[in-house]
Amino acid sequence: MAAGCGLAAAVNTPHTVPVNLITGFLGVGKTTAIRRLLADKPADQYWAVLVNEFGEVGIDGAAITDASTDMAVVEVPGGCICCTTSPMLNVSIVKLLRARRPDRLLIEPSGLGHPAGIIDALRKPELASALTLSAVVTLVDPRQLDDSRYTLNPTWRDQIMLADVLVANKCDRADAAQVDRFIAMANGLFPPKRAIATTTQGQIDPALLDLAEPPLPPQTREQRYRPKTEPVAHTPDPSMQSQGWQWSTDALFSAEAVAALFQSFSTTAPFGLPSVVRAKAVCRTDHGWLLFNWAYGEASAAEVAWRQDSRAEIIAQGDTAVDWQPLEAALHACLQEARPAS
Repeated sequence: MAAGCGLAAAVNTPHTVPVNLITGFLGVGKTTAIRRLLADKPADQYWAVLVNEFGEVGIDGAAITDASTDMAVVEVPGGCICCTTSPMLNVSIVKLLRARRPDRLLIEPSGLGHPAGIIDALRKPELASALTLSAVVTLVDPRQLDDSRYTLNPTWRDQIMLADVLVANKCDRADAAQVDRFIAMANGLFPPKRAIATTTQGQIDPALLDLAEPPLPPQTREQRYRPKTEPVAHTPDPSMQSQGWQWSTDALFSAEAVAALFQSFSTTAPFGLPSVVRAKAVCRTDHGWLLFNWAYGEASAAEVAWRQDSRAEIIAQGDTAVDWQPLEAALHACLQEARPAS
């Protein structure tokens, strides 16, 4: 039976299953964290776990199986479900749902995998009809911030970028300065995290699993979501003002248009604004998901693992109220016709 057909037969129920990705680099303690979450789950709930390991022989599945009797574990060894064995994601989820519909599904990708591919797969219609993506939890060993083998590794950085909830695990093995560096790094990320936590032995508050920001409704070219103007936090200068915009995942931007807009911030009074101090945006574009930055007179763009929504934030300096409407119109002019996120 085809995966799509099997899924359709398995999801003929009125509610969707919440799904959490528990990500992190090799050795950060993902399996231990999942075992603890399973041990602490509500007694009346049935959870399922999808474990992916890079090697041909699965070990983590065996380590998780004895954490709870009221659960199911499916292993996908021999690659990464977000790349080389991606068709196995659909097949494995169908297998789980057909056997018994869980109250929650936890997915543990390989520590070497790019979980952005899993997010893309979960949002495809054949899975989105049965599953609701909840918080993506990424574990980090704070000692890794002192090691360029991690900090320069694109997979390590993607896992952090993708997280809704960022957790420093193994803090009992790190010193206070390393934990402080983690907190400073986490607080400086854009887009900001839903929660930042520190822990030991993989102890994660189960309430963090439901902290993902709810998906935005589809939007037209002219619509905007949650625009806000406020003094910039953590600055003694009251003349600093920021504005933020957010679009749903179906919004598609022209990468060239956004890049040109960011380059224009180097001109005098762009869009009638006073001095632009900083500009950031993460957008789904016709060239994939990109992170745009403007600082110190220079604009840049880079691929990013973020998959939650498109958003922009601009910080300007001025003593009078800022009129953001011209810039807002310019941002909306960068939108292409909305199409489903892939």
